[in-house]
Amino acid sequence: MLRSILISAILVGTISGIFLTAVQQYKVTPLILEAETYESSDDGHSHTHEKAESTEHADKADSHSHDESDQRLLLSLLSNIFAGIAFAFITEAAIVYSEQKGWAKGILWGLAGFIVFYAAPSLGLHPKLPGTSGAPLLHQQLWWVATATATAAGIAMLVFSSKSKSLFKAIGVLLLASPHIVGAPVPAQIITSVPDLLMQKFVIASALTNVSFWLVLGVLSGYFLYKFDNHAAE
Repeated sequence: MLRSILISAILVGTISGIFLTAVQQYKVTPLILEAETYESSDDGHSHTHEKAESTEHADKADSHSHDESDQRLLLSLLSNIFAGIAFAFITEAAIVYSEQKGWAKGILWGLAGFIVFYAAPSLGLHPKLPGTSGAPLLHQQLWWVATATATAAGIAMLVFSSKSKSLFKAIGVLLLASPHIVGAPVPAQIITSVPDLLMQKFVIASALTNVSFWLVLGVLSGYFLYKFDNHAAE
């Protein structure tokens, strides 16, 4: 079974990582490139740009060299594939433990992964564009890890606890809420050179990109594990 999980995780993670990179290139990367032009601008009035100035920023973003773009794309692809393999391994281990295989169940597992690793942490730590200040990186990382861990444990207690064990379900709810009761780390002063509209577009694009990635990963994980099980049984 471990061999099946490893093979499936590599396959699913690679496909999901390629898919994520493609969606990022279409939905997310253009927003990051536009934000970088605001970051490099000496004009401090980033929130009062006229339409002509916005066009100028977009033109500057388009002038990035092909070599730099290709290098960024390659690094994004590799990191997404490695992350996809790691997430696929975690997801498939949970699927095997729960004995809930198949692509339909995979949708639920994908949504669970999205909630644990993106949605819950993003409630406190919103995705940020270049040119936006944040709390110290270590503090953000610790809160992210604590939130993802508490969310995963909370969901597990709610889903896998029997109906009679209300105490475990109550603990699960407390675990889900605790990181947000404590609160995410915040910077001493919020500084940004990015217009609010661009930030809103980035937050929405990031959420849609991540939920798409997790749905693909969940469906493929459930499907391939089901197929491997059937093949082993023959």
